Amino acid sequence: MSVANETENTNDPRVDLEAGFNEVYLSKDPKFETGNSESVTTNVTLNSEQSNDELKLEEQSNEEAKEDNSGCCTDQLTKMATSADWWSLYIGLAGFALTTLLVFTIPYELSGNKVIPGPVRWERNPIDAWTWYSLVGTMFLLVFFCSIYILAKYFMGAFAKKPVGEYGKGFFLMGAIATFSLWLGGNIALSKNGFGYAIWSIVLGMIFTNTPIGKLGFLSSLKVAAKDGEFFIKCSLALLATQFSVLARVGLPSILVSWIGSPLALIIGYLNCRHFVKMDTELALLTAVGATWCGASAISATGSVIDASSSNISLSISVVALFTVLFTFAQPYFAMGIGMPDDVAGAWIGGSIDQTGLGVLCTVIAFWWQTKADENGNKGKFSWLFLWDKLPKFILGYFLCSGILSIVLPIIEGSPQAETYPKAVLDMNKWLFAIGFVGIGVMTDIKELWAGAFGSGVVQGYLITNTFDILISLALSYATFA
Repeated sequence: MSVANETENTNDPRVDLEAGFNEVYLSKDPKFETGNSESVTTNVTLNSEQSNDELKLEEQSNEEAKEDNSGCCTDQLTKMATSADWWSLYIGLAGFALTTLLVFTIPYELSGNKVIPGPVRWERNPIDAWTWYSLVGTMFLLVFFCSIYILAKYFMGAFAKKPVGEYGKGFFLMGAIATFSLWLGGNIALSKNGFGYAIWSIVLGMIFTNTPIGKLGFLSSLKVAAKDGEFFIKCSLALLATQFSVLARVGLPSILVSWIGSPLALIIGYLNCRHFVKMDTELALLTAVGATWCGASAISATGSVIDASSSNISLSISVVALFTVLFTFAQPYFAMGIGMPDDVAGAWIGGSIDQTGLGVLCTVIAFWWQTKADENGNKGKFSWLFLWDKLPKFILGYFLCSGILSIVLPIIEGSPQAETYPKAVLDMNKWLFAIGFVGIGVMTDIKELWAGAFGSGVVQGYLITNTFDILISLALSYATFA
């Protein structure tokens, strides 16, 4: 029976089919060899565990990405509330908003074509610079800016180091000096010969630091607020706004002089500062930008892009401001002395102080600064987030205010406000500039400036760069206007 059963089972086609399947398919993988059923089970379990681990890693990676994005957004929002860069934009926009309000609400008869309060131009009698509107309005304007300044310092966490009263008193002292500077700079004879409000702001500020006057106890708060001199200059840059149609009116020749001559002089000057004068990269760039573009404005904007030290910024601004006075005085007389045509002279002198391309300049510098090679020859990687962080936010204000002017001015063309509006924006700009220059002057030590200016190569670098700028602008002016 047993033999018969074995024979019967052997001839069962189902047995043959199962055996063939095992032999053909399972024998191809060593995991399925006879006696390896435990290995098969273990392998399936391991594969399952591996898949679970991969899923967990993927989920963890996704969670980390979400956290990074969330952290990035939170960081940007924090910067918008607490960084000086953003608050310089807010204060600039607040100044523009106040200007707009005054232009369209103050009667023309009351303001006398000078809507923004402040001393007007005068010739012989200094009292002629003041009216009741300008006197009362000046006090209101200083209170307005002081309030926003205190608010900005609160959000920036400054009161943890110094009490709010120190910043308030310091600001009003700076405001008083700035008012006096605008008063002196309003004299027709002085301003005509290059002694405008900017130089008076710096000089008077330096007097309070470098003479026994600065040792008076009640002036201690002046230095507290004066450290924000560069900050106020950046606040003013949004108010350099102008109509976009200005570029069309000045024409291609003017654009060639300012937008080709200045960048070319900047590159040549920077290379000379680095390789001939042997200046460090940061100081060489600040000096070259200040000499070829628009002085203190360009230095302050560029300094924020490259995170320049405050000492280098102050040194560059002081030297550039000093020589700017000399060249501003010398260039017009040189042009008259050689009989230079008026349009050529205007393009030549204006090409050295052009400000229309400042926003573009800062963007280009921000892009170059993050991708340039370090001391070891390693090049940085481009990042849009880095570019956004380094982009001075006053540029946003500049384009916004320029856009508003470009829309509003054609609508109100022919009205008194159409003539007053652009002038009022520039007058508000002068107030913030004057306060900023006072701060620069207060923080400038003449002894340190004298030693640092020559020892660092800033003076040599400025003279070389400015010489290139003058010659290139002169050549382009003759080529396009003569």
